[in-house]
Amino acid sequence: MMWSNLNIRSEFVKSVMVLTSGTVIAQIASYAVTPIITRLFTTEDFGEFGVFMRVVAFLTAIGTARYELTIPLPKLHQHAFLLFRLSLKIALITTGVSLLAGLAVWSFYSSSVEMLAIVLLLSATTFFMIFKNIGTNWAIRNKVFRRISAVNITTSAATNTFKLAAGFWGWGAFGLICATFVGTTIGVFWFVKDFFSSKRNFKVLQSPRKMRWLSHHYREFPRVNLPHTLIDTTRELGIAFFLTYYLSTATFGAYDLSFKMLKIPLLLIGTSISQVLFQKASEKFADRSALYPLLRRVVIILLALSIVPFGVVFFAGTPLFAFVFGSEWEFSGTIAEALAPWLMMNFVASTISLIPSVIQELKWFFWVGVATSIIQLSLFGFFDVIAQMFDYSAIELFERISWIMTVFFIIVIIWELRLIKRSDEKRAL
Repeated sequence: MMWSNLNIRSEFVKSVMVLTSGTVIAQIASYAVTPIITRLFTTEDFGEFGVFMRVVAFLTAIGTARYELTIPLPKLHQHAFLLFRLSLKIALITTGVSLLAGLAVWSFYSSSVEMLAIVLLLSATTFFMIFKNIGTNWAIRNKVFRRISAVNITTSAATNTFKLAAGFWGWGAFGLICATFVGTTIGVFWFVKDFFSSKRNFKVLQSPRKMRWLSHHYREFPRVNLPHTLIDTTRELGIAFFLTYYLSTATFGAYDLSFKMLKIPLLLIGTSISQVLFQKASEKFADRSALYPLLRRVVIILLALSIVPFGVVFFAGTPLFAFVFGSEWEFSGTIAEALAPWLMMNFVASTISLIPSVIQELKWFFWVGVATSIIQLSLFGFFDVIAQMFDYSAIELFERISWIMTVFFIIVIIWELRLIKRSDEKRAL
């Protein structure tokens, strides 16, 4: 019944399959070597690497002031390329400022060569992560979904090859950081090639006035979407800090691995569906077609796809993690059991999270992010206080946090469906 309205020959489904196939290949390769990587690095190594990647995620989020998300939206291709150039200019400024700030911190607080290398890698990795986001949205605009798949596969192969090498060489957390930089740099080659090809095609398109007009026209993205994204990335940084401070870097490493493993459905399927859904919803909105039937269908499919993987982890996460990743990661499996309900509903909510930007309801999206961050930072920020007050163990507190967030995301999904339905009704008048 739930699949009756799904046309497997439709452009939407074909695009999802192209994106998903590339993403699946990339992620399967990545997760296939993870059991080896977890035996080459310690939980503390993963904890330090996790903190580094959260800083990169924070800088990447502000890297273009979220203008990269506007690239698929304009009707004119020329305007889309101007937004591409605008995003890239802001990215260069962002990474330049972050590099200067990092060098200033290094010169005042540390003079070690290793710290200097981390500062340089932080800025360089951030730039290529930002460029990957820009290139992805340009590819979505042009419906060249195979390009996105090629980038994902190349990045995954290069990153994991260098992680294995770094592990055998005993480089620790620094090796994980270097591998991520190398893999990302190699992977974005396809998008760099696309940029210079497009630049030649639009070589006469040099209009600062139009670029300023476009930046003003889509000002809601830096004004509303950017603060929302900053809230999300700041929240993740805060959680990393609190868990490291209250517990240990090793415990955060265990938490980080469990969180990543539970994000697998989002990475394998959700991201691809989200990208195609965003493009399809943008077209429907421009044509004044109803979005609610499409969104409702996607939500039902996502729920059906998520029951089995999250159910398995919920009931058997501890022995599963110990068997797959090694006995050192048994505690990570116990954390995964606790987090499974939360991450299941987060999978659904995250996949459809770009839809409010299509209907210009970014303020609603912003307040959802604010509420999410307030709840999580309050719970993790007072982790030690709550644990002592109610005599909870760390796992028991993880479980309470998980169920609170599960209920919250269910409410968000229902409300978003109602929001889209009201938007369709208003546009139909």
